[in-house]
Amino acid sequence: MAECQSCTPCGVSETNTAACESLSSQIQNFTTDFFGTVIKTEEDGQVVWSLPCQLNIGLQNNPRAVGEGLACYFLRLFNQGIIGATGPQGEPGAPGAAGKNAFTITLASFSHPSLGAPNIQISTLFNPAILEGMYIFIDDSGWYQVTATDGAGALWLTLVKELSGAGGTIVAGKLVVPSGFPGVSVTGPQGPQGAQGPQGGPGVSHTAINGMYYADVGTNDNLGIAYADIDFVNSSPRVLLHGQGTFQITVSVDFVGLTGIVDTDQVFFRLQNDDTSVVLPGSEHATSEISENELRTMSFTVNTVTTGQNQQVSLQGKCTTVDKVAVVALRTTITYVKLS
Repeated sequence: MAECQSCTPCGVSETNTAACESLSSQIQNFTTDFFGTVIKTEEDGQVVWSLPCQLNIGLQNNPRAVGEGLACYFLRLFNQGIIGATGPQGEPGAPGAAGKNAFTITLASFSHPSLGAPNIQISTLFNPAILEGMYIFIDDSGWYQVTATDGAGALWLTLVKELSGAGGTIVAGKLVVPSGFPGVSVTGPQGPQGAQGPQGGPGVSHTAINGMYYADVGTNDNLGIAYADIDFVNSSPRVLLHGQGTFQITVSVDFVGLTGIVDTDQVFFRLQNDDTSVVLPGSEHATSEISENELRTMSFTVNTVTTGQNQQVSLQGKCTTVDKVAVVALRTTITYVKLS
Protein backbone atom coordinates (compact mmCIF):
# COMPACT_ATOMS: atom_id res chain seq x y z
CA MET A 1 0.00 0.00 0.00
CA ALA A 2 2.86 2.36 0.75
CA GLU A 3 4.17 1.88 -2.77
CA CYS A 4 0.87 2.86 -4.38
CA GLN A 5 0.21 5.87 -2.17
CA SER A 6 2.85 7.84 -4.10
CA CYS A 7 1.62 6.54 -7.50
CA THR A 8 -1.06 8.49 -9.34
CA PRO A 9 -2.39 7.80 -12.88
CA CYS A 10 -0.87 10.98 -14.26
CA GLY A 11 2.23 10.88 -12.15
CA VAL A 12 5.56 9.58 -13.20
CA SER A 13 7.05 7.05 -10.83
CA GLU A 14 10.66 6.19 -10.88
CA THR A 15 9.80 2.58 -11.68
CA ASN A 16 6.63 1.36 -13.41
CA THR A 17 5.32 -1.91 -12.02
CA ALA A 18 2.24 -4.01 -12.62
CA ALA A 19 0.81 -2.66 -9.41
CA CYS A 20 1.72 0.96 -10.11
CA GLU A 21 2.07 2.14 -13.77
CA SER A 22 1.79 5.68 -14.99
CA LEU A 23 -0.96 6.63 -17.50
CA SER A 24 1.61 7.57 -20.18
CA SER A 25 3.20 4.13 -19.80
CA GLN A 26 -0.20 2.44 -20.01
CA ILE A 27 -1.10 4.32 -23.25
CA GLN A 28 2.30 3.59 -24.78
CA ASN A 29 2.12 -0.13 -23.92
CA PHE A 30 -1.46 -0.42 -25.24
CA THR A 31 -0.62 1.45 -28.47
CA THR A 32 2.48 -0.68 -29.13
CA ASP A 33 0.71 -3.98 -28.40
CA PHE A 34 -2.42 -3.09 -30.45
CA PHE A 35 -0.91 -1.25 -33.43
CA GLY A 36 2.82 -1.94 -33.38
CA THR A 37 5.26 0.89 -34.00
CA VAL A 38 3.46 4.16 -34.74
CA ILE A 39 5.38 6.94 -36.49
CA LYS A 40 4.56 10.56 -35.67
CA THR A 41 5.39 13.29 -38.19
CA GLU A 42 4.45 16.91 -38.72
CA GLU A 43 2.88 18.16 -41.97
CA ASP A 44 1.95 21.82 -42.39
CA GLY A 45 2.03 22.37 -38.64
CA GLN A 46 -0.23 19.39 -37.96
CA VAL A 47 0.77 16.17 -36.14
CA VAL A 48 0.23 13.12 -38.37
CA TRP A 49 0.30 9.55 -37.07
CA SER A 50 1.30 6.80 -39.56
CA LEU A 51 -0.01 3.36 -38.58
CA PRO A 52 2.02 0.22 -39.36
CA CYS A 53 0.97 -2.57 -41.76
CA GLN A 54 -0.67 0.08 -44.04
CA LEU A 55 -3.68 0.27 -41.73
CA ASN A 56 -4.29 3.79 -42.99
CA ILE A 57 -4.88 2.28 -46.48
CA GLY A 58 -6.50 -1.06 -45.61
CA LEU A 59 -6.58 -4.33 -47.55
CA GLN A 60 -6.03 -4.33 -51.33
CA ASN A 61 -9.57 -5.46 -52.20
CA ASN A 62 -11.12 -3.88 -49.08
CA PRO A 63 -9.73 -0.30 -48.96
CA ARG A 64 -10.33 1.97 -45.99
CA ALA A 65 -12.56 4.93 -46.86
CA VAL A 66 -11.30 8.50 -46.58
CA GLY A 67 -11.96 9.80 -43.04
CA GLU A 68 -13.14 6.39 -41.83
CA GLY A 69 -12.07 5.60 -38.26
CA LEU A 70 -10.08 2.43 -37.73
CA ALA A 71 -12.70 0.92 -35.42
CA CYS A 72 -15.43 1.70 -37.97
CA TYR A 73 -13.29 0.14 -40.69
CA PHE A 74 -12.88 -3.07 -38.66
CA LEU A 75 -16.62 -3.15 -37.93
CA ARG A 76 -17.44 -2.78 -41.62
CA LEU A 77 -15.12 -5.68 -42.50
CA PHE A 78 -16.79 -7.86 -39.86
CA ASN A 79 -20.28 -7.01 -41.15
CA GLN A 80 -19.61 -7.13 -44.91
CA GLY A 81 -16.91 -9.79 -45.05
CA ILE A 82 -13.43 -9.62 -46.51
CA ILE A 83 -12.93 -9.89 -50.29
CA GLY A 84 -10.06 -12.24 -51.06
CA ALA A 85 -6.95 -11.18 -52.94
CA THR A 86 -7.07 -11.22 -56.73
CA GLY A 87 -5.60 -14.42 -58.17
CA PRO A 88 -3.22 -14.70 -61.14
CA GLN A 89 -4.55 -14.12 -64.64
CA GLY A 90 -5.81 -17.29 -66.33
CA GLU A 91 -4.79 -18.68 -69.69
CA PRO A 92 -6.33 -16.95 -72.74
CA GLY A 93 -9.30 -18.74 -74.26
CA ALA A 94 -9.46 -20.28 -77.71
CA PRO A 95 -10.14 -17.86 -80.61
CA GLY A 96 -13.77 -17.54 -81.61
CA ALA A 97 -15.26 -18.50 -84.94
CA ALA A 98 -15.04 -16.09 -87.87
CA GLY A 99 -17.88 -13.56 -87.94
CA LYS A 100 -20.51 -13.19 -90.63
CA ASN A 101 -20.94 -10.33 -93.09
CA ALA A 102 -23.55 -7.76 -92.08
CA PHE A 103 -24.79 -7.41 -95.68
CA THR A 104 -26.20 -9.61 -98.41
CA ILE A 105 -27.26 -9.31 -102.08
CA THR A 106 -30.42 -10.08 -104.03
CA LEU A 107 -30.27 -13.29 -106.05
CA ALA A 108 -33.19 -12.58 -108.37
CA SER A 109 -34.91 -9.54 -109.83
CA PHE A 110 -38.18 -8.28 -108.34
CA SER A 111 -40.85 -5.69 -109.13
CA HIS A 112 -40.52 -2.55 -107.04
CA PRO A 113 -43.65 -2.26 -104.85
CA SER A 114 -45.62 0.87 -104.05
CA LEU A 115 -46.58 2.39 -100.71
CA GLY A 116 -50.18 1.48 -101.54
CA ALA A 117 -49.24 -2.19 -102.04
CA PRO A 118 -45.98 -2.43 -100.03
CA ASN A 119 -45.58 -6.17 -99.37
CA ILE A 120 -43.15 -8.29 -101.42
CA GLN A 121 -41.03 -11.45 -101.16
CA ILE A 122 -37.42 -11.44 -102.42
CA SER A 123 -34.60 -13.99 -102.68
CA THR A 124 -31.20 -13.13 -101.14
CA LEU A 125 -27.95 -14.82 -100.28
CA PHE A 126 -28.69 -16.09 -96.75
CA ASN A 127 -27.22 -14.02 -93.94
CA PRO A 128 -28.07 -14.61 -90.24
CA ALA A 129 -27.64 -10.86 -89.58
CA ILE A 130 -30.94 -10.15 -91.39
CA LEU A 131 -33.63 -10.71 -88.74
CA GLU A 132 -37.40 -10.42 -88.54
CA GLY A 133 -38.57 -7.00 -87.39
CA MET A 134 -35.46 -5.05 -88.46
CA TYR A 135 -35.21 -2.41 -91.18
CA ILE A 136 -33.07 -2.93 -94.29
CA PHE A 137 -32.07 -0.82 -97.29
CA ILE A 138 -32.02 -2.24 -100.84
CA ASP A 139 -29.89 -0.40 -103.38
CA ASP A 140 -31.91 1.35 -106.12
CA SER A 141 -35.19 0.57 -104.29
CA GLY A 142 -35.61 1.92 -100.74
CA TRP A 143 -36.14 1.06 -97.08
CA TYR A 144 -38.11 -2.01 -95.97
CA GLN A 145 -39.09 -3.71 -92.74
CA VAL A 146 -38.48 -7.47 -92.55
CA THR A 147 -41.77 -9.17 -91.64
CA ALA A 148 -40.54 -12.79 -91.94
CA THR A 149 -37.56 -14.95 -93.02
CA ASP A 150 -37.24 -18.65 -93.87
CA GLY A 151 -33.65 -19.05 -92.61
CA ALA A 152 -32.40 -19.81 -96.13
CA GLY A 153 -32.39 -16.38 -97.80
CA ALA A 154 -36.06 -15.70 -98.62
CA LEU A 155 -37.27 -12.42 -97.09
CA TRP A 156 -40.82 -11.09 -96.73
CA LEU A 157 -40.69 -7.28 -96.70
CA THR A 158 -42.89 -4.21 -96.29
CA LEU A 159 -41.85 -1.02 -98.09
CA VAL A 160 -41.67 1.93 -95.68
CA LYS A 161 -39.86 4.53 -97.83
CA GLU A 162 -38.82 4.38 -101.47
CA LEU A 163 -35.95 6.11 -103.19
CA SER A 164 -36.82 9.01 -105.44
CA GLY A 165 -37.39 7.68 -108.95
CA ALA A 166 -37.46 4.00 -107.88
CA GLY A 167 -39.80 1.76 -109.82
CA GLY A 168 -40.09 -0.99 -112.37
CA THR A 169 -37.85 -4.03 -112.05
CA ILE A 170 -34.97 -4.13 -109.55
CA VAL A 171 -32.35 -6.42 -111.09
CA ALA A 172 -30.44 -9.13 -109.19
CA GLY A 173 -27.16 -8.40 -107.46
CA LYS A 174 -28.35 -5.38 -105.46
CA LEU A 175 -26.76 -4.72 -102.08
CA VAL A 176 -28.96 -5.32 -99.01
CA VAL A 177 -27.82 -3.81 -95.68
CA PRO A 178 -29.39 -3.49 -92.21
CA SER A 179 -30.46 0.07 -91.40
CA GLY A 180 -32.51 2.11 -88.97
CA PHE A 181 -35.90 3.58 -89.75
CA PRO A 182 -35.40 6.12 -92.55
CA GLY A 183 -35.25 9.69 -91.33
CA VAL A 184 -37.26 12.62 -92.64
CA SER A 185 -35.39 14.91 -95.00
CA VAL A 186 -35.70 18.61 -94.22
CA THR A 187 -35.08 21.06 -97.05
CA GLY A 188 -33.81 24.47 -96.00
CA PRO A 189 -34.41 27.73 -97.83
CA GLN A 190 -32.63 28.18 -101.13
CA GLY A 191 -29.45 30.21 -100.91
CA PRO A 192 -28.48 33.03 -103.25
CA GLN A 193 -27.30 32.05 -106.69
CA GLY A 194 -23.55 32.04 -107.09
CA ALA A 195 -21.54 33.53 -109.91
CA GLN A 196 -21.47 31.61 -113.16
CA GLY A 197 -18.40 29.43 -113.51
CA PRO A 198 -16.35 28.86 -116.65
CA GLN A 199 -17.70 26.41 -119.18
CA GLY A 200 -16.27 22.93 -118.78
CA GLY A 201 -14.89 20.73 -121.48
CA PRO A 202 -17.03 18.17 -123.27
CA GLY A 203 -17.68 14.96 -121.30
CA VAL A 204 -16.62 11.47 -122.33
CA SER A 205 -19.40 9.02 -123.14
CA HIS A 206 -19.47 5.97 -120.86
CA THR A 207 -21.88 3.04 -120.91
CA ALA A 208 -22.19 1.12 -117.64
CA ILE A 209 -21.74 -2.64 -118.10
CA ASN A 210 -22.57 -5.15 -115.38
CA GLY A 211 -23.40 -8.79 -115.00
CA MET A 212 -23.74 -11.65 -112.55
CA TYR A 213 -23.19 -15.38 -112.13
CA TYR A 214 -25.71 -17.38 -110.08
CA ALA A 215 -26.82 -21.01 -110.45
CA ASP A 216 -30.27 -22.25 -109.41
CA VAL A 217 -29.25 -25.88 -110.08
CA GLY A 218 -25.97 -27.66 -109.51
CA THR A 219 -23.95 -30.08 -107.38
CA ASN A 220 -21.65 -29.06 -104.54
CA ASP A 221 -17.94 -29.23 -105.44
CA ASN A 222 -15.45 -30.91 -103.05
CA LEU A 223 -12.12 -29.05 -102.97
CA GLY A 224 -8.80 -30.71 -103.78
CA ILE A 225 -5.34 -29.81 -102.49
CA ALA A 226 -4.37 -27.82 -105.61
CA TYR A 227 -6.08 -24.73 -107.02
CA ALA A 228 -8.73 -25.67 -109.59
CA ASP A 229 -11.79 -24.03 -111.13
CA ILE A 230 -14.93 -24.57 -109.03
CA ASP A 231 -17.25 -26.94 -110.95
CA PHE A 232 -20.93 -27.39 -110.04
CA VAL A 233 -21.47 -29.89 -112.94
CA ASN A 234 -24.30 -27.83 -114.48
CA SER A 235 -22.16 -24.67 -114.46
CA SER A 236 -18.97 -23.10 -113.09
CA PRO A 237 -18.79 -19.75 -111.28
CA ARG A 238 -17.19 -17.45 -113.88
CA VAL A 239 -18.07 -14.16 -115.61
CA LEU A 240 -17.26 -12.73 -119.04
CA LEU A 241 -16.07 -9.12 -118.72
CA HIS A 242 -17.54 -7.44 -121.78
CA GLY A 243 -15.29 -4.85 -123.40
CA GLN A 244 -11.92 -3.69 -122.16
CA GLY A 245 -11.38 -1.46 -119.10
CA THR A 246 -11.49 -1.41 -115.31
CA PHE A 247 -13.98 -3.76 -113.61
CA GLN A 248 -15.05 -4.20 -109.98
CA ILE A 249 -15.80 -7.83 -109.13
CA THR A 250 -17.60 -9.01 -105.96
CA VAL A 251 -17.56 -12.68 -104.93
CA SER A 252 -19.73 -14.38 -102.29
CA VAL A 253 -19.02 -18.10 -101.86
CA ASP A 254 -20.60 -20.47 -99.33
CA PHE A 255 -18.76 -23.62 -98.23
CA VAL A 256 -19.36 -26.37 -95.67
CA GLY A 257 -17.06 -28.59 -93.57
CA LEU A 258 -17.21 -32.33 -94.41
CA THR A 259 -16.62 -35.45 -92.30
CA GLY A 260 -13.12 -35.64 -90.81
CA ILE A 261 -12.21 -31.97 -91.15
CA VAL A 262 -9.90 -30.61 -88.40
CA ASP A 263 -9.16 -27.10 -87.13
CA THR A 264 -5.81 -26.95 -88.94
CA ASP A 265 -7.36 -27.52 -92.38
CA GLN A 266 -7.24 -24.31 -94.43
CA VAL A 267 -9.50 -23.23 -97.32
CA PHE A 268 -8.33 -20.87 -100.09
CA PHE A 269 -10.24 -19.02 -102.82
CA ARG A 270 -9.06 -16.71 -105.63
CA LEU A 271 -10.01 -15.29 -109.03
CA GLN A 272 -8.05 -16.02 -112.22
CA ASN A 273 -8.17 -14.40 -115.65
CA ASP A 274 -8.59 -17.45 -117.92
CA ASP A 275 -7.36 -15.59 -120.99
CA THR A 276 -4.05 -14.53 -119.42
CA SER A 277 -3.74 -17.25 -116.70
CA VAL A 278 -3.02 -14.43 -114.22
CA VAL A 279 -4.40 -14.49 -110.66
CA LEU A 280 -6.23 -11.22 -109.95
CA PRO A 281 -4.16 -9.21 -107.43
CA GLY A 282 -5.82 -9.01 -104.02
CA SER A 283 -8.27 -11.83 -104.76
CA GLU A 284 -6.64 -14.68 -102.79
CA HIS A 285 -8.25 -15.24 -99.36
CA ALA A 286 -8.09 -18.05 -96.79
CA THR A 287 -9.74 -19.25 -93.57
CA SER A 288 -9.44 -22.18 -91.14
CA GLU A 289 -10.88 -23.72 -87.94
CA ILE A 290 -13.96 -24.99 -89.78
CA SER A 291 -16.14 -27.55 -87.98
CA GLU A 292 -17.91 -30.54 -89.52
CA ASN A 293 -21.26 -29.47 -91.09
CA GLU A 294 -20.45 -25.79 -90.37
CA LEU A 295 -21.65 -23.48 -93.17
CA ARG A 296 -19.55 -20.37 -93.81
CA THR A 297 -19.59 -17.47 -96.26
CA MET A 298 -16.51 -15.73 -97.69
CA SER A 299 -17.02 -12.45 -99.56
CA PHE A 300 -14.47 -10.17 -101.19
CA THR A 301 -14.24 -7.42 -103.81
CA VAL A 302 -11.37 -6.68 -106.21
CA ASN A 303 -10.74 -4.27 -109.06
CA THR A 304 -9.05 -5.53 -112.20
CA VAL A 305 -8.01 -4.04 -115.54
CA THR A 306 -8.52 -6.27 -118.58
CA THR A 307 -5.86 -6.31 -121.28
CA GLY A 308 -8.19 -7.39 -124.08
CA GLN A 309 -11.79 -7.57 -125.20
CA ASN A 310 -14.25 -9.92 -123.45
CA GLN A 311 -11.90 -11.71 -121.04
CA GLN A 312 -13.20 -14.43 -118.71
CA VAL A 313 -12.61 -14.59 -114.93
CA SER A 314 -13.16 -17.83 -112.94
CA LEU A 315 -13.42 -18.67 -109.25
CA GLN A 316 -10.84 -21.20 -108.03
CA GLY A 317 -10.43 -22.96 -104.68
CA LYS A 318 -8.40 -25.51 -102.75
CA CYS A 319 -8.07 -27.09 -99.27
CA THR A 320 -5.01 -28.40 -97.42
CA THR A 321 -6.75 -31.81 -97.19
CA VAL A 322 -8.72 -33.31 -100.07
CA ASP A 323 -12.52 -33.78 -99.75
CA LYS A 324 -12.83 -31.97 -96.39
CA VAL A 325 -14.65 -28.86 -97.68
CA ALA A 326 -17.41 -28.54 -100.28
CA VAL A 327 -18.42 -25.35 -102.11
CA VAL A 328 -22.22 -24.91 -102.06
CA ALA A 329 -23.52 -24.63 -105.61
CA LEU A 330 -26.75 -22.72 -104.99
CA ARG A 331 -25.18 -20.10 -102.70
CA THR A 332 -22.22 -18.90 -104.72
CA THR A 333 -22.42 -15.66 -106.71
CA ILE A 334 -20.13 -13.39 -108.71
CA THR A 335 -21.17 -9.87 -109.76
CA TYR A 336 -19.24 -7.30 -111.74
CA VAL A 337 -19.60 -3.71 -112.98
CA LYS A 338 -17.43 -1.83 -115.46
CA LEU A 339 -16.03 1.30 -113.82
CA SER A 340 -14.25 2.86 -116.78
